[in-house]
Amino acid sequence: MRAIFIIICVLVSTLSFSQDKVELLNKGNKYFQEGDFEKAEEYYKESLEADNQYYKANLNAGHSLFRQAFSLIQQQDSAGFKKCSESELFYNNSVDLTENKDEKAESLYNLGNSQLLSQKLEESIESYKKSLRLVPKNMNAKHNLALAQYLLNKQQENQKDPKEEEKEQENKEQEEDKDQSQEKNQKNKPKEELSQEEIEQILNALEREEKEVQEELEEKKVIGGDRLLKDW
Repeated sequence: MRAIFIIICVLVSTLSFSQDKVELLNKGNKYFQEGDFEKAEEYYKESLEADNQYYKANLNAGHSLFRQAFSLIQQQDSAGFKKCSESELFYNNSVDLTENKDEKAESLYNLGNSQLLSQKLEESIESYKKSLRLVPKNMNAKHNLALAQYLLNKQQENQKDPKEEEKEQENKEQEEDKDQSQEKNQKNKPKEELSQEEIEQILNALEREEKEVQEELEEKKVIGGDRLLKDW
């Protein structure tokens, strides 16, 4: 009898624990849909205090931070990059917490967006590629991958030093030594930041995709009623 009582207590405790984290997530979703991303972030983090392995809460915490970062960077506020870095942590968690192919691809895509917004071009390219290996039909991931590659190529071209290239051709006998020296100097060079025009390209691309997602959400609400916040 005692054993049965203990089992019932454990089941009730587990059920209550599960309801708490989902309830907190849903409260966060409500604020997110109202555009209060800071309040949404609070509830998602409270949900994670109940269960830090909760995939959906990690993903949605990343969304709320990303939206705050997007708004700040639009206003040319450098605080947006800090929000971006934090969103990356939650997106990385969500990647690790699911074995579902579609969920993992979606998390990697969102991670790529956050890295693109914070100008981590090489990292964003890798995230988009990983996402596309899982779900090759994601056109938004393909577009953003192309944009990130274009911006990275442009950045690398701007970093080339014509004088160094000319000197290298004049002294072919020392080519190997020069290559090593050039590689060392390249590592010590400060990373060149994107121009405001290039940042605008990123913002416009991400904003266009956000509108598409919102339109899709509205259509699904009409068809299937109000649901939990969709991953994007």
